[in-house]
Parts: sequence; C-alpha cells; structure tokens
Amino acid sequence: MPCELEQDSVKTFPGLTLFSKRGSACRKPTAVYLPPKHLATNHALNVVLWLHGFYVKDHRYLFHSDAARVREQVLGSGKDVVLIAPFLGYEYLNAKKEFEGDYSVAALEGEKWGERYLDEVLAALARFQNPSTPPALDIKNLVIACHSGGGGGMRKLVGTLGKYQSRLKECWGFDCLYGKKIVPDDATFWYQWVSGQGGRPLYIIYGPSTLPQSVKLYLMGRGKATSQGNKADLPRAPLNNLHVTIGHYETYSTHGQTVNVGSYIDSVVDDLMTRPSPKAKPSTKPAKSFVEQAADNLMANFIFVEQDDIHYFIARAFFFIETA
Repeated sequence: MPCELEQDSVKTFPGLTLFSKRGSACRKPTAVYLPPKHLATNHALNVVLWLHGFYVKDHRYLFHSDAARVREQVLGSGKDVVLIAPFLGYEYLNAKKEFEGDYSVAALEGEKWGERYLDEVLAALARFQNPSTPPALDIKNLVIACHSGGGGGMRKLVGTLGKYQSRLKECWGFDCLYGKKIVPDDATFWYQWVSGQGGRPLYIIYGPSTLPQSVKLYLMGRGKATSQGNKADLPRAPLNNLHVTIGHYETYSTHGQTVNVGSYIDSVVDDLMTRPSPKAKPSTKPAKSFVEQAADNLMANFIFVEQDDIHYFIARAFFFIETA
C-alpha cells in the first residue's frame, strides 16, 4: 500500500488536517495541514516542512497538543501554505531525569531522502484530493523550519532535497542550535552553508538553552568572530542572508528604562555581549574565548521573560511566512 492520507477525525479546526494512515507505506508518519486560504485548484504549492523536537508523542499529537502550535501559526499567517510535518520519534525525560525514547533524525541525511519524502507526500495528497485522477502537484516555494531538537534534522535535510533544492527559499530555526561537540559545530556548519554556493537565507531565533552556539553564529555572521571562537583580527563583511535574533518580547528593561527592542534588538544585544556580569568574580581558570565570553556576558545580562515557556514561545511568536 502506498503512503495514504486520511482526514483528521476532529474536524473543528479551520482548514483541512490530514494524517498518514496507519499501515500505509510512508517513510515517516506524517501530518499535513492546508489552511482555509488554500485552493484545491492550486497545484504549485508553497510548502513549509516542519521538523519538531522532543516530547511529541506521535504525528497527531504534533498538531493537537504540541506547545509550538504550528497549525495555529500557519492559520494566523493568512497565507496559502501547505504544512508538512514528519514524525521523528518520541523522546522524553524518565523518572531519573534522563532522556529516553526513539527520537532520531539519522534517516534524513540519506541520499535524496528529502526529495523522496516530498514526492511521497505530494503523491498522497494528490490521491486524497482526487483518487481517480490525482492532480500533478509540485512545489513552488519551500521553507524548512525546525524547533528544538529538530535542528539536527534540518542540518541533515538541506543536503538531500534533490530536485527541490532550487525551490528552497529559506530555513527557519527556532531555539535549535545545540550541536557544539559535533564536527563542524552547528554555528560553523550553518555559517558555511549560508555563505556557500547553495546557501539560502537562514533565520535563527534563540533562547537560553541554545545561546552559546547562537551567539557564535551571530558573531561569525557579523564578521566579528572566527570558527575557532576567536575575535576576527580583520572583521569581515557581514552575511546579509543570515539573521540571528534573540528571543524577546516587545519590550526589554535595562537600567530601569523600558526599551522597544523591535528596532534596537541588535544594538541592545551587542551592548550586553560586551558588558561583564556585575556578579563576575576573578578567576584563576584559563581565559575564555571571545565567543564564550560574549555568550557569558549576554546570558548574565539579558532578562528572558518567563524562562520556563521561552522555548515554545519562540516557536510560536517568531513563526513567519515571507515566501508565499
């Protein structure tokens, strides 16, 4: 049986929600959402391919219960966008506070995995729309977006898109740069990818848990740091298609004043990266690198509002669609 989609049994959410049928031959259990704005006669699709993080129990949970509420973000955009979300496994903390589960993005780096997966989902969607004469669906614009642990999947997937590589317009990463020990680390990988021949605009929004690698990527993108974490002797020109932004609310309090950070966030962050923590004490340990010190300064000085929720707030508040 080929990969098949069926309509969600819960039909109260606007638009059309589909899930892959149990037992059908899909590469990954998959959730698909078409907002009311989408017209069935539109066969050149704007697609957001969403890679979730941990704590997602199954592909239905992803749309019904996950705190990122990605369907709501697509609906709220008012755009004609098809959301495609493969289920990558369920990872959770056990009673010993250790991660346990089967979450894995390893398969995504297989040769042309992304192309084959998208072909499969488009064919299943076409058969759902018209079983007797499936329309010839294709992708006009493609965005890969990820949250949390999905960052590892996005890193693997960008090299496996095959014929869809030319349709890739942007990548969005929401609090997702954890990879420091892998080679190259996340910051270096994405800097090289964005600045390389096949690079596309990359948007990274980060919070406390991904701050070190995000700060490194930010400083590399601004031409201020090297891949080794040192200060660039001769600052390079900034990468115009790399956008690394700290997760924030509309206002930020500093020195007793409230500042609108919508326009000034980069200057605020730059200032906090160079301002030592007021609680810093003399240390006999080896001096930290330029990037490490900048990350420490920012962590000590930036106030993340409601830190328990910032991780999912980032996925909800900064989800945006520019290509559709």
